[in-house]
Amino acid sequence: MRSYIVFPQVEDLPTVKGDFYALGHIPNIIGAIDGTHVALIPPQEQKPEELPFYECADGDSGYPNLSWLLTPVRNPRTRAEERYNEAHERTRRVIERTFGLLKARFRCLHMTGGSLFYSPKKVCQIIVACCMLHNLALRRRVPFLQEDGKDGDVVAAVEPVDSEDEEAQEEDINNRNTVIHQYFQ
Repeated sequence: MRSYIVFPQVEDLPTVKGDFYALGHIPNIIGAIDGTHVALIPPQEQKPEELPFYECADGDSGYPNLSWLLTPVRNPRTRAEERYNEAHERTRRVIERTFGLLKARFRCLHMTGGSLFYSPKKVCQIIVACCMLHNLALRRRVPFLQEDGKDGDVVAAVEPVDSEDEEAQEEDINNRNTVIHQYFQ
């Protein structure tokens, strides 16, 4: 797995930051996080307590704003906040496209492919295997047989969540506001 699913190394970070900056002009971004659902129907012999909900987590407004995780402004009031949200969306599309391409290549992961009839643990292994095969196909420039993974039919909108810890939330929002003020005024 480590040969086909890798995270950037420290020496790669300037390039990664530069690539993300080119998308939305937000500094110091080293990744995007999102989630996607894969339908499964577990075997009948499994007990309900053995069936936790699994999601491939990979921030949109579904995530709390944290000092290390920039999220969109829920109700932008200034043009700078609007520009920030637009830049944020351009930057975050990377992960949405990734899920779309993965689900287009492996229809068993897409809702139109039905459900996987395996245990949650086995479904996680299938997802990892699909990611590995997808990365191998990209490395070897294997073309898609069918490119029909559109953003709209793969990624659902997520409503914003509010943080429970008001003190931490204030500090995290101040961090986001600093980025907005310095780069989007």
